[in-house]
This record gives sequence, structure tokens and C-alpha cells, in this order.
Amino acid sequence: MGKRAVAAAVAVLLGCFLVSSCHSGPTVARSTAPAAQASETDTAAVSEARAVEALRTWLDKPLPGTLTLSSVETDSAKKIVTSRQLTGRLDPTRGTASLTGTLNVLGSGPAVQDPMSVIVAGGKVFSSIPPGDLHRFPGRTWFVDDLSVARAAGSPHSIWWLALQGLDKVHLDGASEVDTKSAVEYTGTVDLAKIPAVTDVLPQSLIVQKAGTTKVSIDLYTDLGTGALVQLTYRLGLQVSVDATPTGHSMAGYEVDFSGFGTPVKPSPSPVVAPVTRLVASHSGSSDLCQLLLF
Repeated sequence: MGKRAVAAAVAVLLGCFLVSSCHSGPTVARSTAPAAQASETDTAAVSEARAVEALRTWLDKPLPGTLTLSSVETDSAKKIVTSRQLTGRLDPTRGTASLTGTLNVLGSGPAVQDPMSVIVAGGKVFSSIPPGDLHRFPGRTWFVDDLSVARAAGSPHSIWWLALQGLDKVHLDGASEVDTKSAVEYTGTVDLAKIPAVTDVLPQSLIVQKAGTTKVSIDLYTDLGTGALVQLTYRLGLQVSVDATPTGHSMAGYEVDFSGFGTPVKPSPSPVVAPVTRLVASHSGSSDLCQLLLF
């Protein structure tokens, strides 16, 4: 039960007690209700402020965790929907990641599902070339992109890091669960267009163009007992798990979940190593993948 529900339950029980034990019970119950509501509001405000502080504490000393990236893109002209699901370990302090998943294409022809791998190392993102495209790049199995395309001006971090730093207010959503443990969920919004260091990057950002918005929705999950941050989510554009229908403003949606902060991994993961140069091919422009990762 979330804090809001607990406060409401306490108020109801208190009212019932007063009604049954005092002749002026109804009057007393009515007079205490506003106080109970004020107390509930104050409690929510305090917990919301603590959730923002938990995020800032993590940003000051980030821990590695499990990253899940989901995306969906629609091409109305070709009647194609492309989705991607990747999961793996990311270490934001070392700037490394190793993700695996699938790339799915649905259209008028047979559905295609290809395995996909992503490696982040040395300031670059390496993504596996889909099997259907390998013939175009003889002897190569990886595309490469430079993470600098998503770096904010004058900052060593990506625009998403600055977006998280810019989150100064959230509202309490209620009880949740993360990794089978009780948690509390909070939600807020950050407009990338209002972050000075980011404005120069936005015109070149493929994902912002495809999403059709600069507003980032951010969810924070804190441990019910300690108040520590246990999961964060940021998304923009279409709701990737619900709606893949393009609108007048958006033809794509992106969602990134990061959890399991500091959880020991057994056996210990081997160092993330970039693919050898002879297996790497460059492609025109930069992929939206390298513009979405948190680092």
C-alpha cells in the first residue's frame, strides 16, 4: 500500500472511532478531515522531494545496472513497423555496455526477426549488421557510431544525463514493485528544449525528429524501506508498449529502463571489448541507438 493509501486509511479509521465514541462524532469527524488531508499532502510532498534527491544521489555516484531499451518506428508510406528490444549490462562510469536482443520488422511481406547485439566501448557504439544486409558489407559484421553525437555542449555526458539532472519535480503515482521488492513510483517531465546545453544538439537528433517532441517522461522508483533509487525510466514519442500508430507529430517511440543498480553479477562479467576494426563498417549518418543511451 502506498503512502497516500495509508494516510487515507488512517483518516477513515480515526473518523469511525470518533463517531462511535462521542455524541458529537459527526461534527468532530468533519472537522478533522481537512487536517488529515493537509497531512497527507505534506507527506506526499516530502516523499516526492526525497525521490528527486535519490535520483541526484545516484547521478553523483552512478552504479552499473541492467539496461532495457525498447523502440518502435512506423513507415506509413512503406507500411512497415520496426521494433527493437535490447537488454544487458551498462556501466555509466566506464562508458561500457553489452546488450543483446531482437530487431523485428512487420509489413506487407513475411515478418522478420533478427538477433541483434550492441557493444559500447571507447566512446563508440557497435551494433550488429542485420543478416539481410550483410551482403552489402562483405566481411563486416558491425556498424559503428560515435557517442559524441548525443553529447551535450560543454558536458561529458549525453543529453539524457542532463535531462535527468534537470528533473526537479515529480508527483507520487503509488505503490509498485521492482525486482520482486516493494517500491514507490514517481513521475515527472523534462523538456529538452529548455535545457540550454542541449538546444544545439536537438536539430540534429534523429530520435527527437522521429518522436516529434522534446518532452521526456521520466519515472523514478524508490525502495519502499530505504528510499534509494532502484529503477529509472525515460521515454519520448509513441508509447512503445501500447500504441504503434503514427500521429501527425510522431512516427516513433523510445523507452529506456535502467534498474538493478550495483547488483553483483555472477560470474563476474568479462571486460567489454570493441570489435576488431576489420569487422566494422560505417554507415551514412548516425543511428538513433547511439543517440538514446545513458552515459
